[in-house]
Amino acid sequence: MKNMFEEAVCKSRAFALKLGVRLPLMNAPMSDAAGPELAAAVSNAGGLGVLGAGFMSGAEIEQAVARVRSLTDKPFAVGVRIPVQGSSSSLERAKKMAHALEDLALELGLEEHYAWAKMPDFDEQFEAFVSLDVPVLITSFGGLREIYAEKLERLDVKVLSAATTLREAKVLRAADASGIIVQGVEAAGPRLNFEQPDSASQVGLLSLIGPAARATGLAVVAAGGIASGAQWAAAMAAGASGVMLGTAFVRAHESAAAQAFKDQLPYTTDAATRFVRTFEGRLSHVAANGLVEALEEAGIVPGDYPEQCEMMRPILLAAQKAGRADLMQLAAGQGAPLATAAPAASIVQRLESELDELLGESPFA
Repeated sequence: MKNMFEEAVCKSRAFALKLGVRLPLMNAPMSDAAGPELAAAVSNAGGLGVLGAGFMSGAEIEQAVARVRSLTDKPFAVGVRIPVQGSSSSLERAKKMAHALEDLALELGLEEHYAWAKMPDFDEQFEAFVSLDVPVLITSFGGLREIYAEKLERLDVKVLSAATTLREAKVLRAADASGIIVQGVEAAGPRLNFEQPDSASQVGLLSLIGPAARATGLAVVAAGGIASGAQWAAAMAAGASGVMLGTAFVRAHESAAAQAFKDQLPYTTDAATRFVRTFEGRLSHVAANGLVEALEEAGIVPGDYPEQCEMMRPILLAAQKAGRADLMQLAAGQGAPLATAAPAASIVQRLESELDELLGESPFA
């Protein structure tokens, strides 16, 4: 009879084989860190590199995918955001905050009434993706509508979609997802809930993995706070077929994150991160900085997603260009203290080595 880890290893190997990779490990589709260089580096190290294309136009996706392919001949994935309908009340709140930030915008070199960065057209993104023959699509903020899912199924594209609760995992199974990425409350960046309110979507990772795997019968990828082989092993023991790492790759040499962010991350403790709506209008796990604190002290209420995100995006990009960590979205999960500055391949190799030592074997050699 197989023991628990033997069964876990078999599941993980099968999932890796399905993705066409050696290791069932991937980087998160972080919009400002997971560029072509990081995606290619993770793929070259044996995992599934993920290009964070949430804010890219169709043409930009084409250019970025071409860049990935110039750096690797291994499989990789593209991550996109499912569109979310906005509201007039959210728009008004975002406008009020934009007015409050006019002086800051000028300081960063933007115009007083700067143009908001509208979310890209999803149909354009999708058609670009389809034309590029990329084997895996990752979706955040929900699953694909039937018309999109059926097209990708005909093309044999694997779709991995993110859930924050068991209910959302079941919804994604019904949307024909190939696998479920379960985002624990430990994860960095925006909460990816789409079916349930914020108050009901803050489930710990280890409490979510097993139920999602059993209820859906699909491969489950664990995301949230993972930065060591021990955590990878724990996720496998709980029922995960793979793992996704975000914060652990922010300081990687190939990460496109601003250097000021990379420099700040070592000083972020597990208790120093918290949830704010400042940057995206969704609950986002960040290391709070001067901008967050100033806006909260002023009592300025942010809009919702996507209006708040569209309003803030030009300011965030300008802050990154200026190296202003006090104004950036410092997306950091509870694994922040474990993030290291090293080539992505070294990070992957360290995790695999730690996992091998714990299991007493090299399951993915």
